[in-house]
Amino acid sequence: MFLSRRLLAVADKELKEILRDKLYISLAFGVPLLLFILFGFGLTLDVNNIPFAVIDQNRSPLSRAFTDRLAHSRYFAFQGYVAAEKELYAGLVDSHIRLGLIIPPNFDRTLASGQASDLQALIDGAFPDRAAAILSYLDIIQQEFNRDLAPARPAGTLAAPYIQVESRAWFNPDLQSRNFIVPGLIATNLFFYPALLASIAVVREKESGAIFNIYCAPIRTWEYLLGKLLPYWAIGFLNYFLLVGLAEFVFHVPMRGSLVFLTAAAWLYVGVTTSLGLFISVLLRTQVGAMLLTTVITLIPAFIYSGFFISVASMAPEAQVMAAILPVTYFMEIVRGVYLKGLGLQQYWPNLLILMGFFGAFFGLSLLKLKKRLE
Repeated sequence: MFLSRRLLAVADKELKEILRDKLYISLAFGVPLLLFILFGFGLTLDVNNIPFAVIDQNRSPLSRAFTDRLAHSRYFAFQGYVAAEKELYAGLVDSHIRLGLIIPPNFDRTLASGQASDLQALIDGAFPDRAAAILSYLDIIQQEFNRDLAPARPAGTLAAPYIQVESRAWFNPDLQSRNFIVPGLIATNLFFYPALLASIAVVREKESGAIFNIYCAPIRTWEYLLGKLLPYWAIGFLNYFLLVGLAEFVFHVPMRGSLVFLTAAAWLYVGVTTSLGLFISVLLRTQVGAMLLTTVITLIPAFIYSGFFISVASMAPEAQVMAAILPVTYFMEIVRGVYLKGLGLQQYWPNLLILMGFFGAFFGLSLLKLKKRLE
């Protein structure tokens, strides 16, 4: 039987120790909910590095000049030309680009006649502050381009701008920061608090000396560690439901994807974060040290490198390496994809496989590090 009586006995003992401490229970559920509410209502973002792609249906020197004006500005990062709108859509869905620009076939001829020419801009509204920045930057570059063309304006033509940008924000059309921030807070909260709670699971018994009783007990290492892990896994999973409830009923963030898929992914993700805390607990000798180390390697990186503030694709190469080694990065993509874009297993099965790898690595390292003399 996979869940042996010895494993369940360890889990039952750990759960009773947790429930015996009312302050611990209050911190386990109260603190993450409090911070979730505070950040959800009070946090605003300001980002400005924007990857974009272009459908150039005109292919004239003038259309290339306008594209170059964007590409060589400090606001945008040119990702290349694409042939069809479905390629722009795919780039926006997978967050490879944040702006898709469509230049019409008669772009140069319309400008040559002194009339205004329309451009279509498709903007990823999943990052509302970034979308607002895109609108502002497009307006600035449009005005500069129009000013440069003004000397060539035929006499007697209208004084209207040569270029008029028609923009549409996808995935978050109202550009509500809350729809972007709150799902991100679910990922960051579930990275920090389950790991923090689990970080004292083993080290507490090291400090008290009770670990020597485990050394003498007829129990396997994996049974002991998994028994320690399960209560914290369950607490973290309960926190997930509370956070999703707050997102729905307090912040009114719409979920466009599958709650079932997100819940399954969250169950795995919480297992990863609690196993990280367990590994830290096995690694260190004091509860204070374990909690401090857990805070440093989870809370700060979760906000800086996970894509919470700035999309990973827009980061410097060194920051992208840091993002790649953090489990929160992969769940951040999942939770925002489910909430904002209605995506699911078809798009994020690689993320789930990576999270499984993290769980296996953290739990396996805990098994190797714990020096037991039982087997």
